[in-house]
Amino acid sequence: MHHKTSIALSPSLPSELTDPLKALGSLATARGKVSSGARIYICGEKDSMDASLIIQLPTSLELIAIAGSQTDRIDIEAARARGIKVSNIPEHCRSVSLGLKANIAAFLDRGLPLNRVSTG
Repeated sequence: MHHKTSIALSPSLPSELTDPLKALGSLATARGKVSSGARIYICGEKDSMDASLIIQLPTSLELIAIAGSQTDRIDIEAARARGIKVSNIPEHCRSVSLGLKANIAAFLDRGLPLNRVSTG
């Protein structure tokens, strides 16, 4: 990998969840807005992202990765309309941290996360 992928992190994520992701790219906490150039935004399952927030995401963003199984606080249709994939961690995953890392690694390798969320 020649250049590190830019990964934006929700301020709500604890370091024990994000530290294992350092090998996958350049991590930066998004305070107020996701910076231009970020390919991935990782949020907690209690973080909300409605259409008005998703429309403000940079055009470089390709994936919203939820660090948990709940998806009801993310406007998946608005993300899809922008061409942004949404992924989560299976409910019965033993380690959210490892599940998140595997999901993002698969996305970086194949362009598709392991656990892609689809709408109803």
